[in-house]
Amino acid sequence: MPGLCDIHGRLGRLTATLVAGVVLCLGAGCRRHEPRAPYPDPARYEIRGIDISAHNGEIDFSKVREAGYEFVYIKATEGGTFRDRRFIDNVRCAREAGLKVGAYHFFRFDTPGYMQGLNFAGAMEGRHLDLPAVIDLEEWTNPNSQANSLVMSRLAEMMDHLEERGHRVILYTNKNGYTRFLRDSPRSSMLWICALGEEPEGVDWTFWQATHSGRVDGIDHPVDINAFAGDRAAWNRLLGAE
Repeated sequence: MPGLCDIHGRLGRLTATLVAGVVLCLGAGCRRHEPRAPYPDPARYEIRGIDISAHNGEIDFSKVREAGYEFVYIKATEGGTFRDRRFIDNVRCAREAGLKVGAYHFFRFDTPGYMQGLNFAGAMEGRHLDLPAVIDLEEWTNPNSQANSLVMSRLAEMMDHLEERGHRVILYTNKNGYTRFLRDSPRSSMLWICALGEEPEGVDWTFWQATHSGRVDGIDHPVDINAFAGDRAAWNRLLGAE
């Protein structure tokens, strides 16, 4: 008998065939010039996963896992108050399907960092999450009037808040964001880089977002596909399994 998550997934996919949706994704800032990107080569990158938000609709996570994907990053929050309406259900259903789960927050340049940290930490509280917390740092939809120094100060506030509560932090960005904010930053952090259709060069990355146009069983629309940089032993260390 199908579980509750499977039933919800089937209903959601039926609805999706009747109502065309717009799929928005974590790396929206680099979507505009995306080439026809290949998926990360599974022969080179054994551990691959997806990232999603409520915009991706209902997902059959069991099919995602059966297709060979091992992890999913799920949008939790944005700014100081917004919480993704599917976050709790997505975490539960993904874990039931055997995927390793992480949460991400879309960082707002115009919101104090401590408020964003409170929002993100609050959404994650009590959730069993396997992967480090991700802060999505990019110019897309953010005001360009904010000085770099102010953005970085607010980012540091948020990172401090999360780390004080025991969270490891990964910073997600695209090439523009890396050049503007992180390349010369004195503060080191694990990096998740968006580089569409080409392997990242010249940066030390932990995750690579390779395409926004992936096709994955269990998801009716294109989805972001990502690769982990290391081998199985490195993956287990990231998960705290070694």
